[in-house]
Amino acid sequence: MMTHRRRTLRPSPSLAAAWLCLAAAACGGAPQEAARTPQAPQPIDASNQIIGTRAEGTAKELQARGERALLAQSWQKAVDAFEALIAGDPKAADDPQIIYDLALAYEGLGDREKARARYREVVRRFPTDPNARSALAREVSLDAYLEDWIALGEVGEQILARPGIEVADKMLGLGARGLARIIAGDETGASRDVNDGLDLVEETRFGATGQLPVAAAMLKYAQGEIRKVRSEKIVLNPPPPDFVHKLEMRCQLLLDAQSSYADAIRSVDLHWAAMSGYRVGEMYRSLHQHLMMIPPTDKAKTESDKQLFYGIMHVRYRALLEKGIEMMKRTLALGERTGVASAWMKRAESAKAEMDRALEEEQATIKRFPFTEETLEKTLEIMKKKAADDAAKASSGAATRAKK
Repeated sequence: MMTHRRRTLRPSPSLAAAWLCLAAAACGGAPQEAARTPQAPQPIDASNQIIGTRAEGTAKELQARGERALLAQSWQKAVDAFEALIAGDPKAADDPQIIYDLALAYEGLGDREKARARYREVVRRFPTDPNARSALAREVSLDAYLEDWIALGEVGEQILARPGIEVADKMLGLGARGLARIIAGDETGASRDVNDGLDLVEETRFGATGQLPVAAAMLKYAQGEIRKVRSEKIVLNPPPPDFVHKLEMRCQLLLDAQSSYADAIRSVDLHWAAMSGYRVGEMYRSLHQHLMMIPPTDKAKTESDKQLFYGIMHVRYRALLEKGIEMMKRTLALGERTGVASAWMKRAESAKAEMDRALEEEQATIKRFPFTEETLEKTLEIMKKKAADDAAKASSGAATRAKK
């Protein structure tokens, strides 16, 4: 609770003048005429002396204390100073810089909801102030961190609607809106926003020489999400007649998405790196799961045939699962190395544990079969060679027919 110092004026005529002089000298307030009868205590201006539950001082002292704490990354001290200042000084409560600094302090403290609320206050109350532009940019990162995709799309719209928008802000707005759209299922709108944003990145060579700024990283991440969605739309189970072609298409889109996510991993904001690393591992895990769910062909009549089919599928696609595990390891290593702790790190840890179990279970299943993995690998090589020979013969026959 924030209060001003209060003193009760005594009705004694002999002490009134002396008391008022002392009050004026000590507190900087103007002398007041002594009351004839007792009355409720009146607030006295004690040089803007503000007392809070966690900080006290004059307005000037609290502001300086908060600014020093920000520079020292003493986030709680900064929050205490700025909160006391805003609650106790009306001028500070109407100062967009102080409100913005309080938001920074909350963000540093890890209280992202309160930080976002203060950034939004700056934008709402002081839309033309320079701090509003920075507040919108910070909200983009917080919305993504909180996975509030609707809010991310809305702040993207706000950024794009600002008059005299700069190129860097336009990239940020397009990335925010594009990412929100692909997560909402609007692939067409997302593709348009992301392509427009990436064109600007290309034209300006934004972040080309080092780590990617958030705007460019978000655009690359959104591009990865679009490619991931397109890849996973390709159905492999039940196997279509052109299964091999469809599998090649899905794998190519997976590699394209991985390329986009890999660019996003270079972000100055490690949260985008964590998200991207997890996404790549997740794509490999998903593809492996879908392929291993394919039932044996009609030619597999006996139990031995079905076991052979399962074993060959395991040997053929095990690399996808191993790749997924490796990507989750890299993501977790990033978190350990940099201290980044987020929901994405927890997801990576959980996903890695699931993939480790899946790999162990497949290997344990094959150990119960009447053949070894070495035998399966040799069988698979024979099948690959036969398929290649058949394809070559078919190609040669087609060329001969074409000549005739």
